[in-house]
Amino acid sequence: MYKVFAFLKRNPNLTHDEYRAGHVGYHCGQSRRLKNIRGYLVNVWANTPLRQQLGSFIDDITINEPADFLDWWDGFPEVFFDDQASWVDARTVEPNRATADGLVIDPDWSLADSPHLFMPAPDNPQQFQAIHLHLLETVVLPVTRPERKAAKVMQFFKRHGQLQESTWNERLFAEYLPQAKQLRGLNGLICNVRDADQEAALRGFFKDDEWVFKAQATEERRSFCSMWDGALELFFDDIDAFHQARSEEPAATALSALERSLFERNWYVEVDENLIVNPNRGPAPDFYYR
Repeated sequence: MYKVFAFLKRNPNLTHDEYRAGHVGYHCGQSRRLKNIRGYLVNVWANTPLRQQLGSFIDDITINEPADFLDWWDGFPEVFFDDQASWVDARTVEPNRATADGLVIDPDWSLADSPHLFMPAPDNPQQFQAIHLHLLETVVLPVTRPERKAAKVMQFFKRHGQLQESTWNERLFAEYLPQAKQLRGLNGLICNVRDADQEAALRGFFKDDEWVFKAQATEERRSFCSMWDGALELFFDDIDAFHQARSEEPAATALSALERSLFERNWYVEVDENLIVNPNRGPAPDFYYR
C-alpha cells in the first residue's frame, strides 16, 4: 500500500470553515475520481483545540509542541494506492462518465478549483502550495468507525536525537505501539512513519516545473518535516474517552515514560475525519471500485 499525506493551507480569501466546506464538498467530489485510488480521507483540524477541551491534562502528555504547527495547514488528505506506480499514474484521466455514446472521459472533470481553495503558489496563481509526503503505514489496530462522527486524534512525534534511527524504530514497534494498543476504548490505531526521502511522493506525480520543486517549496518542506518524523492516528468514541484512556494506570505512566524516552517532540491535534473512499488494503478487485 502506498500512502500519501498532503498538507494544505487554505486560500486566504476563505475562513477555516469555508475551506472545510469547499474541500469536503466540491473538491472531494472531483479528487475521489483519481485513477487507481484505493482510499481517501480528509482530515481538518477541529475548531476547538484539545487544550480548551482537556485543560492542563494535554500539557502532561505533550513534549515541546511547535507553536506554529497549525499555521502550516488547515487540512490534510490521506490517499491510498496499491504502489508508487499507481500513485504516479493517478492523474491520468479515465473514462467513467456514461453518455449516449457509452462510457467516455468526462470533459467537465477538473481540479481547477485548487488555487482558489488552497494557498496559491507565489510565482504562479494557477498553481497551489502543498506538502505531499509518503508515509510508511502500519495498521496496529484496524479502525472501527461508527455511523456518526467519532473522535480522531493525531499524535505527531519526532525521534529523540539521542537514539539511533534503527534503535528508535525497533523500540517504537516493540515497546511503544503494543502498549498504546492496550488503551481502553481505542477504536483504531494507525502508525505512520514519514519517508526520509521528502520528494518520494512528488517525483512523477508532479511536473518538473510545478511549485513543489521550486527552491522556496523545497525549503518550506524541509522546515515542516524537521518538526516531526511520524504520526499516530487514534480513534475513540469521543474526546472524553481519549482523556480517560490516557489518564488510567498503568497506561498513563507507561506511555508517558516511553514518550519521554523515544520522542524529542510529542503532541496531539484533534481532526475531523471525512471518509471519502473507504481504504481497501486488500488485493485490488478486478473491476472499477471506490
